[in-house]
Amino acid sequence: MFPVTDYFVDLLAHHHESLSSIYKLTTPPIEVTRFALDKRLTYRRAQELGIATPWTRLGDGPPDEIEKSLQYPVILKPAINHHFFPHTNLKALPASNASEFQQRYAQMRKYLPPEEILIQERIPGDGENQFSLCAVCEKGRPYATLVAQRRRQYPVEFGNASSFVETTRQAVVEREGRRFLESIEFDGMVEVEFKFDPRDGRYKILDVNARPWGWHTLTRGAGADFAYLLWQQKVGGAPRSVPMQHEAAWLREITDFLAIAKSPRRGAEIRALLKAVRERRLTLATFDLWDPIPFFAELGLWAFQGPARRRKARAPLAGYVDDLAPGRIVS
Repeated sequence: MFPVTDYFVDLLAHHHESLSSIYKLTTPPIEVTRFALDKRLTYRRAQELGIATPWTRLGDGPPDEIEKSLQYPVILKPAINHHFFPHTNLKALPASNASEFQQRYAQMRKYLPPEEILIQERIPGDGENQFSLCAVCEKGRPYATLVAQRRRQYPVEFGNASSFVETTRQAVVEREGRRFLESIEFDGMVEVEFKFDPRDGRYKILDVNARPWGWHTLTRGAGADFAYLLWQQKVGGAPRSVPMQHEAAWLREITDFLAIAKSPRRGAEIRALLKAVRERRLTLATFDLWDPIPFFAELGLWAFQGPARRRKARAPLAGYVDDLAPGRIVS
C-alpha cells in the first residue's frame, strides 16, 4: 500500500499494527513518521544532529509579543501540513512587515491552534537553491539514493508542487539527509528537502515527505525505479545497493510552462529544458504517446477546477492574492 498524501501517511502510521496484518505497508509506524509529518519534530531532531535549520519559532504567544521578535521577511507555515493545506490549497504565507504578519497570523488561526503555526525566516533564492535527497531505506539504511535540484515549481513563490527537477551531485545534501534518516530509522521511500542559504552558505532542512512525491519517476529515468525497489523490499526481496546510472530530468508539462513564463530567467530556464530534451534524459509527468489519457485528464482538471481552487484559496485568506494563477492543482 503506497500512500500519496500526508493525510494517508498519518492514517496508516497510526494504525500500522492492525493494518500490517492485512496489507503490506510501505509506511513506517507513527513513532518514525512523526519526524516527517510534524515539522516541529523534524527541526528538533535536525538540531540535535547538528543539521542546519531555518530560524523558526512557534506562534504560541500573543501576536504582538511574537511580532517584536521577528526580522522580516518571514513566512508563516503549518507545523503539520495536512491540517492546513486541504482547506486552503496554500503551503505558506509571506509577511514583509508587522501589519502583514498580524493579518497572516489571524488568517492561519482560522484553521490551526497557535502551537501549530510556525514563523520562519524566509531564505532567499529560487529553484537554483532547492535540493532534495531521495532515498529508499530499510530500517534506517538508505540503499538507493538520489540528489535532485528542484529548479522550478508552480505556483512560483510557494509552489504546491515542483514542475522541473534534475538530478545533481551535492555531497552536503546527501550526507545530512542520510544522517537524518538513519537517526529516525526510517523504512520506506522518502524525500528530504533542503534549501541553500546564500547568506551563510548552509543547506537547511525544510521538510520530509514520508511517501512517494510528485516527481518520484525521475528515479526511473536515472536508472533505479524507487517505487519498484520498495515493492521488491516489501514482498520479500533482498534490498541491494543501487547506484544512479544516468543524469535525468523530470517535467510536469502544464504547470512548468506557466512557471517558465513567470520566471525572471526565462532564457536560462528554456535552455535547460531544451538541453534535457536534446540529451533524451527527460521524463514527462503525465504524457505518453501510448497512453495519452492521463495528460488530457490533467489538462481538463486544470481548466475546469482551477477557478474553484483559486476561490478556495482566496476565500479564507482575503488579502493574499499573490501568484494565485490558474493551475493550482493538488499533486
